[in-house]
Amino acid sequence: MNTANHKPAFKKTLTPKDCENIYGLNPGTLANMRFHKIGPRYYKLGKKVLYRVEDIEQWLNENVVLTRDQMSR
Repeated sequence: MNTANHKPAFKKTLTPKDCENIYGLNPGTLANMRFHKIGPRYYKLGKKVLYRVEDIEQWLNENVVLTRDQMSR
């Protein structure tokens, strides 16, 4: 197999703790969102929960709240 042309399925994955350290997302909040089937897309490998960086960042970008100051620009 030629590894030079092989692209991994996931470029970078994060655990809920990684999401807390990098983005400030509380792991308990992420667990609650998973339970309610809301929030960023995630993957389960056995008991392990993983998020793709792209999915977290897309979810954050889709959930921006504009303030009045930003709407008047």
